[in-house]
Amino acid sequence: MAGSEDSRSLRGDAAARALRLTFQYRGRGVRLIGSQRLVMVVPPPVTPPPARGQSGYWIELIDATGRVVYHRPLYRPIAVDAEVYAADGKQTIARVPVANPEGEFTVLVPDLPQADVFALHGPPDPESPAEPARELLRVDVDALRKFPSARPEDPSAPDAPKGS
Repeated sequence: MAGSEDSRSLRGDAAARALRLTFQYRGRGVRLIGSQRLVMVVPPPVTPPPARGQSGYWIELIDATGRVVYHRPLYRPIAVDAEVYAADGKQTIARVPVANPEGEFTVLVPDLPQADVFALHGPPDPESPAEPARELLRVDVDALRKFPSARPEDPSAPDAPKGS
């Protein structure tokens, strides 16, 4: 069971610490809006690391030498279409494009001491998922660890760490 850093101290080995990262997207733009430190075991990667030039979405933790120390694929974190039911009842479900995609998604990553950078990869245009992925966002892991847990709707919440 996950517990926040506020309710339980971070203890144990690195495998029991995690960061819950929350992102907001609007159209093609993605930004980090929240980071919370947790006491939690994050499952290890179950796929080979993604190759540059491949399509899809994935996250990476990278050490100071540029080596990927954790990765995980993401399944369609940016919703560009929605399931709708036909009014006539003849067609059960259809997918229709969303005119202005916007929403939020959350990912969990282990809080590894050797992690230096968090990177989110995906297609430059969410409506063209077969395009080769590129880095959409890069954030310093130390900034993620210090990120306040307040939500952006809270007027007293400071600005999020800036990604590139």
